[in-house]
Amino acid sequence: MDIQQENDLELSLAGDSRRQEAKDSPSPPEKLIAGTLGVICLILMYSIVRVIHFMPCTVILEKNDSSPETRILKAYHCGHCPPKWFTYSNNCYYISTENKTWNESLLACASKDSKLLYIDNEEEMKFLKSISLPSWIGVFRSSNDHPWMSINGSTFKLKIRELSFVKGGCALLTPYGLSSSNCGSAKIYTCKYTL
Repeated sequence: MDIQQENDLELSLAGDSRRQEAKDSPSPPEKLIAGTLGVICLILMYSIVRVIHFMPCTVILEKNDSSPETRILKAYHCGHCPPKWFTYSNNCYYISTENKTWNESLLACASKDSKLLYIDNEEEMKFLKSISLPSWIGVFRSSNDHPWMSINGSTFKLKIRELSFVKGGCALLTPYGLSSSNCGSAKIYTCKYTL
């Protein structure tokens, strides 16, 4: 074979190879669509990972007749709160199982690096009263003629029901709302800290 024939054969083989590649590779509009879909897929995957990783923890309660302990166990626990605590609206809550006086409850929460429950709003109170037995919260008063105070030093604004048969200087969260009680009586307590 002479040089000219070899060159012609090489060109012929190269041409066949290019035609085969052109047949196998997508056309420019198909490349654009594939690239766009790839970018959209990456954005969606990033968004899902971000939402799952940074989503604030919340508790979803079911309306049923189960016990408060069962309802607390069903609370969503996302790992930001210690074991035996649950999460609601970027706060961690602990409901005790032992009975203590109001002052003992205050100290017990402090030993858990938290505070005796302080209620920020009606929504939080509605949620907590639906899952808890009557428990101490961080609200007190010096005497019956003084205003109710929160443990953070501010005047407490939510309504506390005065029971005529109980002269109380401390507040309880009950399934029916807030009520006064004798600070020396033993009750369960609820601790809270913000994430």
